[in-house]
Amino acid sequence: MIQAAFWLLAVVFVARLYLVARHNASTAFLGATGVGVVGLFCTGQIVPESTLDALIGGTNWLHLVRNLLVTAAVWLVREGVLSALSTEAETKQRVTRRPLFLAALLLTIVIPFTLQSFVPTTDAFIPETVHQPAVYTYATVYMAILGGLGLSVLRASIGPRDSRTVRASATVVGIGMGLMVLGCIDEIIYMSLRFAGFHGSLAYVSYLLFTPFFYSGILLTSLGLGIPPIVRLWRRLALVERFWILVLHCKFPALKAQGERFAFVADVLGPRPAERLYTLVIAIGDLRAAGQQATYSPPAERTLVLAQRRLTNTFEPLGLELRKRAEI
Repeated sequence: MIQAAFWLLAVVFVARLYLVARHNASTAFLGATGVGVVGLFCTGQIVPESTLDALIGGTNWLHLVRNLLVTAAVWLVREGVLSALSTEAETKQRVTRRPLFLAALLLTIVIPFTLQSFVPTTDAFIPETVHQPAVYTYATVYMAILGGLGLSVLRASIGPRDSRTVRASATVVGIGMGLMVLGCIDEIIYMSLRFAGFHGSLAYVSYLLFTPFFYSGILLTSLGLGIPPIVRLWRRLALVERFWILVLHCKFPALKAQGERFAFVADVLGPRPAERLYTLVIAIGDLRAAGQQATYSPPAERTLVLAQRRLTNTFEPLGLELRKRAEI
């Protein structure tokens, strides 16, 4: 699950980078995905944790670096969501949206970590050292901060949206953050039980639940952040329109008699596919009006109706003219 979240977030980062470069999209989301990719890289699932931790001392400092990166990524997601929903006046009034506030959060996590009795690199850092007050405080503060930021994103994601794309993205991000918050609560319960000396089935179940909650939340959040660039890329490629152009060429071979005007490859792969689809549909209507094609087979008729419907949804002004021509 962690590897899946890493690669998905890497793809989303590339898509977001394209949006920022070409369409001036939110840099907060770009920063969130970029920092998140680095944070997930530090989990030890891509490169062994012992190898990475050895580069910075070999005493579990990688654990701190990873948690700081995740905190910064969630804060940037929160920044992006709030920027999309808040007015400029509200932005200036929110102290929690200033970089200095993020620095204070990160410092709050760092201080207790530095007060522990350090041990060599271990994949089970929290279970093995949570009995130390400094480690317990460090991990609890981290989870509480992350849960609070996630809850803030969840609350901001709830509500009506004018755009279906934005609504879908906000819903998936909100669900992801909700799962991450549950993971944070579960981890605090687990650490509190272990710190208090309980090692029973409740602690074991809490330990097992953390990864499904937390990393499935990150996975869904990554997917939600990827919806807008994926939708924009889908629309830019216009694959649906190109599909109907291909079908019309196959169902109406009479178009080939019109010369170079309706070249198969140029229509399917050329620019402005919606306009080409419109031209094809009009040409098919013209063939019937000119008596060159009196009737069409039922499958061809159905294909033409579906293509007209697609045009009506995509190109409303042209769709009005199309309906008039279809009545001839």
